[in-house]
Amino acid sequence: MLGMSTTSNDSFCLDKGCRRCCAVKNERIPRFRIVRILALLLVIAVVLSFCLPSLSGVLDLELYPAKGPVSFRFGSDYESQQCFGYSYSERVSETRKVLESVRRDLLAATRQLRKIHDETESLNKQIVDQKAELNELNLEIDNLRRLRDELNDQKNVRVSLPHAPPSRNSSLDEYLPPRGSDTFETVFDFSRCSVAGGFRLFIYDLPSVFASDLSRRYVDYFRLSRFVTKEPSEACLFIVVFEKPFSFSSLPHWRKGTNHLLLNVGSEPLRNTSNAIVASSAFSKRSFRPHLDIAAYFVLPDYSKDQWKYLPSLLPYERKYLLSYFGAIPDEMLQLRNDFDQFYRSASKSGDTVLFNLSCSSSSSALCFTRPARAAVLRESMFVLLITDEFPSPPVEERLYEALAYGAIPVVLSLDFQFPFDDFIDWNRISYRLPIARLPELHFILRSFSPSDILEMRRHGRFVLENYLCNIKVMTLTIEAALRYRIGVPSVVNFQERAEPLFNNSFIAPISFPPTPPSFEEEYLGPQESPHPSSAYLHNFTSLQMYSNHLWNDVAYGVFDSAEFLAFDKPYPSDSEYDSSLSTGFRPIAPGSGVEFSTAMGGNRPREQFTVVLLTYRRSGLLVAALERLNRLPYLNKVLVVWNDVDSSPKQDWPKLHVPVQFIKAKMNSLNNRFLPYDLIETEAVLSLDDDIDLKQHEIIFAFRVWREQRTKIVGFPARYHARYGEEIYYNSNHTCQYSMVLTGASFIHKMYFYIYSYSMPAVIREKVDEIMNCEDVAMNFLVSHLTRSPPIKATTKWTIRCPTCSEMLSQDATHFSERHECIRFFASVYGYNPLLFSQYRVDSVLFKTRLPPNHQKCFRYV
Repeated sequence: MLGMSTTSNDSFCLDKGCRRCCAVKNERIPRFRIVRILALLLVIAVVLSFCLPSLSGVLDLELYPAKGPVSFRFGSDYESQQCFGYSYSERVSETRKVLESVRRDLLAATRQLRKIHDETESLNKQIVDQKAELNELNLEIDNLRRLRDELNDQKNVRVSLPHAPPSRNSSLDEYLPPRGSDTFETVFDFSRCSVAGGFRLFIYDLPSVFASDLSRRYVDYFRLSRFVTKEPSEACLFIVVFEKPFSFSSLPHWRKGTNHLLLNVGSEPLRNTSNAIVASSAFSKRSFRPHLDIAAYFVLPDYSKDQWKYLPSLLPYERKYLLSYFGAIPDEMLQLRNDFDQFYRSASKSGDTVLFNLSCSSSSSALCFTRPARAAVLRESMFVLLITDEFPSPPVEERLYEALAYGAIPVVLSLDFQFPFDDFIDWNRISYRLPIARLPELHFILRSFSPSDILEMRRHGRFVLENYLCNIKVMTLTIEAALRYRIGVPSVVNFQERAEPLFNNSFIAPISFPPTPPSFEEEYLGPQESPHPSSAYLHNFTSLQMYSNHLWNDVAYGVFDSAEFLAFDKPYPSDSEYDSSLSTGFRPIAPGSGVEFSTAMGGNRPREQFTVVLLTYRRSGLLVAALERLNRLPYLNKVLVVWNDVDSSPKQDWPKLHVPVQFIKAKMNSLNNRFLPYDLIETEAVLSLDDDIDLKQHEIIFAFRVWREQRTKIVGFPARYHARYGEEIYYNSNHTCQYSMVLTGASFIHKMYFYIYSYSMPAVIREKVDEIMNCEDVAMNFLVSHLTRSPPIKATTKWTIRCPTCSEMLSQDATHFSERHECIRFFASVYGYNPLLFSQYRVDSVLFKTRLPPNHQKCFRYV
């Protein structure tokens, strides 16, 4: 190590600062040795100045060798230290070691630099290769983009300009006595149809010379109507059905045709009909009177419960032909040939297939080929073109009927075409009409339809066909309903199922006993009120206008009879419960949380209650327990026990509740009995229960509150869903995050659906339920989803309701699930599609699982 110290007499001590060396300070050091040392120090300083930046990583190792660290101190620092001696050769050796270390570092840095340089050259070569590959990819992308543009050019339909209006034919300006001046109001005698007297029909008996088998079948169905009277003086409307025209003035009650309906099932237009309403498929020029006459296709088959088998399913969505048309072009529309050619070229270019046959008949009013041949094409067509005459004609009406029957969407080249019953049926949801001038744009228009719109038009077309147009039975009902709506007269009271008492002539059990007190105290859920029925038949007149569109086009309920209740009637404004003129019946909830909430029903409607319909079969012990659980239940109107055991008599003693418990004797052992609209049900809300269902009272009240806000849906507890495995649909009860059904053994349902289930739903579905003694809940879910196009609502966390004390249950049968698989597939075939929709949420009370201050209470304690 090297140390240096400066003294007052400028002498040097070139050692480690030891006292012995400093003692010879008076000796003079040779000058050459001083120069040599200074040169050495200069070399070291220069080397270190260049090498220290690169020696940061190894500086500690080099400056701290095994012999000790290098330090620079003044001589005074060494005066207290002992000098052991350190030769100049050792110092040179140490310096050489430092230089060697620096040289090694420089060599390592050089090798590393060379390596980096090699890697850089390699990357540069790779960059060149990647650039070449990128250029190739860009060229390929450009080619694909051009190909895509070419394909889009083919798929996209170019819009052509519509035609200019044609030159007006002078013959059109010639005066023809317009029958359009006749209106329903000017030709009809409303004095014979009092709103208090009802809607009464008188059916003429005609000589066989004017009748036919078809007309006689219509007469037979008219005579089945509950509106028919044999007294002409009571009649509001007189109906004449015939196939061959005759002198109508010979009818005994003709009076210039006032209040007469002439139903012409033949193909010959009528003349001299005076004030009579004409229903026919054939009219002469300018003889049709809108909103008075009825144009429809009447050569229909008789009623058959299996008619659904001949109707196509909604799916698959894709069909072979985008558009089809069979028939000649009218002489006054010969320019349409060019438009058809243009459509064909555009379709060929875009990859669409169309089928046009413009020479299959000699007349535009004649039909081409046989009905099976036309049906085969319509089943493969997404749209079918209808070119109409100036007035309704049998071929056009038959084409329209066939289009609906085979699932093709009618495209009508006329804005003035008179659809059947277009006062009530919304044909805009079924067909598309446009003026002839827009035929050049038709391809572009049809290609713009979304798949969901096409499927819904297909579905709604089948709905209208099945409910109003498909056979003689529904056609007679539709004619009656359309005329009753025009006249503005409510029908007789809607047909209800008359309940038969179980105990001789009494619905009440002969012996009653107090129910067993509950094992735990239920939370306060609401006040005890005396039975209060819902107000019935409030919409007798508003249903004729305000609700008519929804009744005719969405539910097909309240059309043929006046509706007792409507599930979709409008709620009150929220401030109505504080209006002095409207507050009667409201039970507003005071501001606050759970305590105030539990004391009143609130909501946006007047107070109401619900009826429990409890289906039972040979399980008296379970029935007693089920009735006892309903004791003191708020908002309960009554309990109806449907005794399904027709082969045995019940016991005579049953629990006495705070509301009437009425026992109904079933006519047959059928699960459909639970959905009969019994006349004893006096509320809109019905809680459908099985005798083995154990629901807590707070769960029932919560579900009732939910149903009051979702009246058009089924609100229940256990949820199920359908799932597709492979090519088949299956019923599934496993836990899942979505559901499509709720079990009707514990659910709230509007009474309106009981009417539709029992009297309007396809009869084969009810027969299937009776055949396998299963699936009535699946059938009700199908029906409500079909009418509302929305899923049910699941309330609370309850997924399965178990009955450990039940010795016999239908759901435990080995074939239970296989039958339900079969039901779902069969019901989907009957409807033509699967109407069930999925829901991915359930409902709980507002403050459920919410942290509350100590001075607040939850809406419900457990839900």
